[in-house]
Amino acid sequence: MTNNWIEEENARAEELAKTGTTTNQHAPLMIKKAKRSIPSRSVRTIYLQEQHSRALDKLAFEQKMCKGKKTPELIEEAIELLLIKYGAKL
Repeated sequence: MTNNWIEEENARAEELAKTGTTTNQHAPLMIKKAKRSIPSRSVRTIYLQEQHSRALDKLAFEQKMCKGKKTPELIEEAIELLLIKYGAKL
C-alpha cells in the first residue's frame, strides 16, 4: 500500500458515486433525502387579541382538516395582503 491510500479510497468512492454502483451490491446504501422547497423562516413573537387568536386557530384547524395551508403559510399570506394594502414591498 502506498502512503496516499486515503486519496486512493476517496477517488474510488467518488467514482463509485458517479456510476451509482457499489463493490458490495448487498450493502445498505446511504441516500440523502431531497431538499424540500420550503423557504427558511424566522421566529417572530406577535401579540393578538383573543378573538383574533381564536379565529386564526379555527382557520388553521379547518385548513389542517382539508390538508390545506399550515399556520405559517396563512400568516404569511395575511402579511402579504397587508403589504399590498399599504403599498409596501416584500
